[in-house]
Amino acid sequence: MRILKGFLYWLPRVLAGFAVILAILIGTGVVNARVVLSDSMEPVMYKNDVVLGLGWLKPQPGDIAIYQERDVQGVVRQDVVHRVITLSASGEYMFKGDNNQSSDALLVPKDDVKGVILMKIPGIGSLMNPLGALQIVGIIGGIWALAFGITTLKKNKHVSDES
Repeated sequence: MRILKGFLYWLPRVLAGFAVILAILIGTGVVNARVVLSDSMEPVMYKNDVVLGLGWLKPQPGDIAIYQERDVQGVVRQDVVHRVITLSASGEYMFKGDNNQSSDALLVPKDDVKGVILMKIPGIGSLMNPLGALQIVGIIGGIWALAFGITTLKKNKHVSDES
């Protein structure tokens, strides 16, 4: 029982510490986090998966990476998570989604590549919108209220047992 209490005491603190460190790494650009927005990388990644990439790694053919997609005028349209097909001698990348029939339309300069994918977190991207944030707050609030209620009941039972 003592081990379980120690685990329950430290688990939220460790998870909160991990979340703070991850937020700092994402905020400083050391780690790139993106939500997969389409089915172009299925079956490796699905829509609403969150991917984490490292910006200092240079992607090689076969790696999955994040890059900024630009239109013909050079304006950034969106970030894309696709697989590197080739790397030219001039340092430009050709990308392709695993579920796409053809490669992406334009070559991508190395400066537009934002990171090599290190890991994915399945399905939590759907929580990264206002409705999802409200659900998270409701779940956390419900857990807190439940824990607070149980603690209060235990204290009241202990006091009534002493009387």
